[in-house]
Amino acid sequence: MRFREHIKTYLPGIVVFTLVLLLLSTAFAVDETLGNRVAKIFCFYKIIIIVSLACLPLAWIRPFRFTITDMLVVLYVGYTLWNFHYSGSAATTRAGLLVLVAVTYFLFRRLTTFAPLGFTHAALLLTGAIEALWGLAQLYGFTPSHHSRFELTGSFFNPGPYSGFLVAVLPLTLYYTLTACRVVRVLSGIVLVLFILVLPATMSRGAWLAAIAGCSLVLGDYFHFRRHLDSLYRKHRMYFTIISASLLLVATGLLTGIYHMKKESADGRWLIWKVSSTLVFSHPATGVGFGNFPGAYGDAQAAYFSADNRSPQEELVADAPETAFNEFVQITTETGIIGLLLFLGIIFFALRATCSAGITRQAGIIGSLVAFLVFACFSYPFNVLPLLIVFTLLVAQCPASRISTGSRWITALFYLSLLLPVYLITTGSETREQAYRRWRSEQLYFNMQIFERTVDNYRKLYPILKDQPAFLFEYGQCLSRTQQPEASNRILEEAAHLSSDPMIHNIMGKNYQTLKQYPQAETAYLKASRMVPNRLYPLYLLARMYDASGQTDKAITTARLVLEKAPKIPSSATEEIKRDMQKLITDSR
Repeated sequence: MRFREHIKTYLPGIVVFTLVLLLLSTAFAVDETLGNRVAKIFCFYKIIIIVSLACLPLAWIRPFRFTITDMLVVLYVGYTLWNFHYSGSAATTRAGLLVLVAVTYFLFRRLTTFAPLGFTHAALLLTGAIEALWGLAQLYGFTPSHHSRFELTGSFFNPGPYSGFLVAVLPLTLYYTLTACRVVRVLSGIVLVLFILVLPATMSRGAWLAAIAGCSLVLGDYFHFRRHLDSLYRKHRMYFTIISASLLLVATGLLTGIYHMKKESADGRWLIWKVSSTLVFSHPATGVGFGNFPGAYGDAQAAYFSADNRSPQEELVADAPETAFNEFVQITTETGIIGLLLFLGIIFFALRATCSAGITRQAGIIGSLVAFLVFACFSYPFNVLPLLIVFTLLVAQCPASRISTGSRWITALFYLSLLLPVYLITTGSETREQAYRRWRSEQLYFNMQIFERTVDNYRKLYPILKDQPAFLFEYGQCLSRTQQPEASNRILEEAAHLSSDPMIHNIMGKNYQTLKQYPQAETAYLKASRMVPNRLYPLYLLARMYDASGQTDKAITTARLVLEKAPKIPSSATEEIKRDMQKLITDSR
């Protein structure tokens, strides 16, 4: 009898643990022939098919009741897809991933209601432990990093997403270390020590703040800080005021120190948020379109620096970001106030359901979700697939209830319908994967500037990779170098809608110059210069174009601007540009 009870308890748990671990293991996919990010996407395509099929019988065996959070997830995804179509965005891969992530949310909903949450959390903690060990091995030189400039990246492409993955698991690990049975406490404590050893080395200020926020919630719940503070306030108001003021000063000093540790980086992100706000004000309701942030941001930053009253400090920290480094800002910019309200609704009702239902391990779940959201205020976790999967798992646990009050038929039919988008989006993934591999191999010839060979192969890859701005830029450059300026500009126009890189406009300017369309070339070079004003190259090309087209006065004026401008990062290339501009001025006299 007892054996049957154990089987009844642990068999569903083992199934849940395995399937959750499968989805989370997307983070471990690494393939140098594909690239770090792309390898994880194609690994996810394979895994989600397996898990979707496995969850179909689970939905029939044990149905569950749909919640307001579930409905808001459907509404948010439906609205975002409408926004994507309405805005004419070309980011089809990102739209497909959004749908699959929504499917993943409902798979997690099925799994978190099929067995106790401890099995789900065991998979999450194991994944975090593997990542922490991976990072330690990199720090000690046992395994290579996945970025040439950073020695610590885990299985990710840089320390930012890696630290975000760790910090999302940290508060839950702390909760189990404090509250679980002896064996689980010891194991969780070991994982916690691994996190503490690795996280400071990532040098991610956003992750540190997220860790403080998430762990403070867990510690506050465990030690009943709210009750003690309330008692202290009633009995010793003066002491309470002094302690509060002291803590506020310490927090202010800590934040100031964190800001000055990487002041230029912080100023750069503030500039990104400021420029993004101009896009929000110009497209308040529906935004610039899902997937259109980079291209729209490049245009907005060019317009921003067209004004004469911008500070030299802002010009110095300007760059060409592909994300807003704040997911709330990016959601608002791309999908408007409507998208933001739907997203905030998901968070609000998920947290409310957790608190009102009194779900076991409530503090750990909420702490991890809060840590993730704080990290999302300073980084781009929704643009990194493994982090997005972790986020869906955290949200899916919030409304979890193991009470089977739903209709078996409705639940089963709903999960059967989820197979359709999975099939449609993953069909042909092998062809796309091979296209990415061919692109990576062709980049060798592109970097060797063998453009005649590369351009024909890029032309064949274009129908599959036309939503990848890096590919479009390379293809456009190949066309430009093989004397096809008009075709090059058509491709580069597509790239400009998906990227804020000013080099796209530099190549377009060269193409216009080849066609002797000097006004269009001037416009392209000026836009490139205003998009990232600390770069000398656009003005250098502009001065050269003026000189070649006989506009001597404009050439001299522009050359002097280049000589006066301080580059963001001085190098031999910038020194050569300045020497060339000095020679142009001398020869023009």
